[in-house]
Amino acid sequence: MKKKKKLSKAGRIILDLLLVLSLGTAAYSGYRLWKETEKYRVSEKSYSEIRETVIVRPEKPHGQNEPEEKKIDWDALKALNPDFFAWIELEGSSIDYPVIQGSDNEWYLKHLPDGTYNDAGTIFADYENKTDFSDRVTVLYGHHMLEEPLMFAEVENYENQSWYDSHRKFLIHTPDAEYEMYPLAGYVTGGDAGYIRISFEDDEDFMNYVNDFIEKSDFVSDQTVSPSDHIVMLSTCSYDIYDGRYVLIGRLEKIS
Repeated sequence: MKKKKKLSKAGRIILDLLLVLSLGTAAYSGYRLWKETEKYRVSEKSYSEIRETVIVRPEKPHGQNEPEEKKIDWDALKALNPDFFAWIELEGSSIDYPVIQGSDNEWYLKHLPDGTYNDAGTIFADYENKTDFSDRVTVLYGHHMLEEPLMFAEVENYENQSWYDSHRKFLIHTPDAEYEMYPLAGYVTGGDAGYIRISFEDDEDFMNYVNDFIEKSDFVSDQTVSPSDHIVMLSTCSYDIYDGRYVLIGRLEKIS
């Protein structure tokens, strides 16, 4: 019977180093996973607390099956952060968030409404927009959180016609009015593609801009648009291309 060869001292050192490196890699991977999970947990907890604080749902009469009407305590919301000016929701999705506007388009990319640094950020309007939705195009930005359907992650679902068919209307609440936003077009583009415009030379310029979106759209909408309409754009990340964005535009209609 052959005797097993003993490892040399150098061999044992190499094995010990490999073991330490393996354990270190596993520990680092576990830490990164914990950090990602913690980021989502902190973000969702923050927005859940905001919803519990500011959303008031009147009690329904016994036996009434109508959907509950959402009422927002705007004073309570603005007490949390005076930059809040709207609320956006899409029934049948995770999109149910307050909307904020900062002095630039950077701060709320990486901060929660209370100022906490968090990659999930906050849904925010372009700093050049008016907050009464009177611009021809109002741009709302939100992250596409890859591991969880948070923020604007489900906006990219509009690349499927079936999603559009069952999600044809956003609700946008403000202190002064209630709006519905009807999706017109959505597609993937590059972050530097110049797809964001707020003002236009004339009606023709505006219609050319909107029709270009419609021609590139992943889905076919039953909506039409006229030069007098106002548009809301939802912009989020897309992982389909490098530095990608998924951009959805919709016709805004004031309902009350």
